[in-house]
Amino acid sequence: MTPLADTHVHLLAGLDDGPPTADVALAMCRMLVTEGARHATALAHQNPCYPDNTADRLRASASALASALAEQNIPLSVYPTGEVMLAPTTLEEWRAGHLMSVGDHKQWLLVEMPHGEFVDVLPLAEALKPEGVRLIIAHAERYAELLDDVALTQTWIEAGCLIQVTARALAEPGAPEFEAALKRWAKGGFIHLLGSDGHGIERRRPKLAPGFARLVKWVGRAHAARIASEWGTAILRGEPVQVPAPCPLGRSWFSRLFGA
Repeated sequence: MTPLADTHVHLLAGLDDGPPTADVALAMCRMLVTEGARHATALAHQNPCYPDNTADRLRASASALASALAEQNIPLSVYPTGEVMLAPTTLEEWRAGHLMSVGDHKQWLLVEMPHGEFVDVLPLAEALKPEGVRLIIAHAERYAELLDDVALTQTWIEAGCLIQVTARALAEPGAPEFEAALKRWAKGGFIHLLGSDGHGIERRRPKLAPGFARLVKWVGRAHAARIASEWGTAILRGEPVQVPAPCPLGRSWFSRLFGA
């Protein structure tokens, strides 16, 4: 079984709209193990709705969860992470130490758009580059402006951003146009990371395996494993990651991968 890495799952009890209690958080972790996950973000929102979610608070909560997992022999490694809502103050907040990077390695920030808005991440991406920090676009499939414009997506990737998609969106895309756009992203090499965006055990369950299966169908098992396992695991551990450039329009994924 491919050991999956969930790069977007809310596991910090009582900190946001994720699990309300530690018991629910542990139940989610058991679900993830059943799904094939061995690594996962211990994630909570960092936005104006949750002003108390400081980096220190997320760090302490993730540490408590890791201890509970070890005590109960649940084979899931968890990594403190903030889901940062983009704002004019994001750079200032990062430099002040208020924001939690992915895995607390100070290499990647997981960012989402403000509610109902779409903003250009390039200025922030460029400002963070000298500090060795890059952006991961959380649940990127939500943003039609990005999903429907592969040239824009390619520009963001060239600026150092990685694209994360939600497993359920891949497994249950719904509208044919949405499925076609996701498939175009997958086959073109525009998807780098998989997340469940799990929030609980009754709603928005942490499901990864069906999304991974859809990636296998679209791009083959080897590349699906890079997206759903290898790259995510490396990022969560703080290890270097090199992803290939997206496929230029009109050139096949096979050609780009093998230099044909």
